[in-house]
Amino acid sequence: MNSSPKFIAPAPGLIRRGFILGIFPVLAVALSVSLQAQDATPPAGNANAGAQDNGNGNGNGRQRRNFTPDAMLNRLRTALGVNDDAEWAVISARITPVIELRRSTAGGIRMGGFGGGGGGRGGNPALESLRSAVADNMPDAEIKARLEHLRESRKEDQAKLEKAQADLVAVLTVKQEAIAVMAGLLP
Repeated sequence: MNSSPKFIAPAPGLIRRGFILGIFPVLAVALSVSLQAQDATPPAGNANAGAQDNGNGNGNGRQRRNFTPDAMLNRLRTALGVNDDAEWAVISARITPVIELRRSTAGGIRMGGFGGGGGGRGGNPALESLRSAVADNMPDAEIKARLEHLRESRKEDQAKLEKAQADLVAVLTVKQEAIAVMAGLLP
């Protein structure tokens, strides 16, 4: 006599019904979350209208649509508490080079891998030269020469950035300097 239990396969209809009954609660939750997200759209007069949250619930990671450099400068002006147009002209003239130089010294890391996607932002010509050398499978000596050129270019850009940051600090109050550090303009 064999004491091992025998496996009895359920009827095919029961498997389908079990699957449908099991997936139904998941679909219901997904639908309710989707409907709640649509209902949570901010009113038209809200300062955060058009913003998207990354879903972590804390508001960090917001990405704004229709981003412009002017809008960023206006937010900085408000954050720095600058009401006088003449004062803002001096400060903004020193902020702009810092922003541009920080962008050029960012190192070329982009979403989608190194060198892939996101091109055409008018980046560092030495970086583009190196990228094409790698993509075209140029000899190691040529890649090495372009790599050294890129490193020198980055050192020059870093020195320019440090000077632009020092020029900016020279026209800021201590509180404004702290705000500029928190905004990522200053180290």
